[in-house]
Amino acid sequence: MNKKIYYISGAITTLAFLILALFVKIDFTHGPFPFDRPIQTWAFHLQSSSGLTYFFSHMTNIFGDKGGIIVAVLLALVLYLLFKQKEATIWFAATVVLSLALNTVIKAIIGRERPDIHRLAAFANEAGKSFPSGHSIFATIIFGSIFFICLGKLKNRSSKILLGILCIILIALIMFSRIFVGVHYPSDTIGGFLEGISILLLTYPTYIKYTRIAS
Repeated sequence: MNKKIYYISGAITTLAFLILALFVKIDFTHGPFPFDRPIQTWAFHLQSSSGLTYFFSHMTNIFGDKGGIIVAVLLALVLYLLFKQKEATIWFAATVVLSLALNTVIKAIIGRERPDIHRLAAFANEAGKSFPSGHSIFATIIFGSIFFICLGKLKNRSSKILLGILCIILIALIMFSRIFVGVHYPSDTIGGFLEGISILLLTYPTYIKYTRIAS
């Protein structure tokens, strides 16, 4: 494994996140970027579908504060007890804790208000700041770590590609669910994705290092 590729990629995504966060802090703490509004409007029109409303409402709840913790704990238990992946469990747990801590601090620093239009009634009282999206960070950490853990264990290239596509689709759906229910700007979800993928890319080489030592 070429560690430099992961570190360079992680540095690029971190820089992109910092630039986006800076723009939000300077000019957009109380409103959307120009590209946010058309996507929000499109998501609002999709709310007329009861099926989509049901799907995205439940998806966003599954990866919410309580649901997300349950998902993380279950995944950690599966990794440790079922697959006997001690190093993977530690890495996964560390990235989850790190992402939660960073997200809390960054939300407080940026202080962006949540969107006040196009909210579904069930999410009218959603609390907290808006940037970056915690759900998006968490989804990226969950499915991104699954991909990276499986990356070294899957021998078939097509299987790796298929898993990667599946993980990206699931991350994208959770990101969009936050826009759909009206509690985040698209730029919030992009910020969450960039933060999550940065954490994974910058820590993955360390995980691989200790995995090889253990084996």
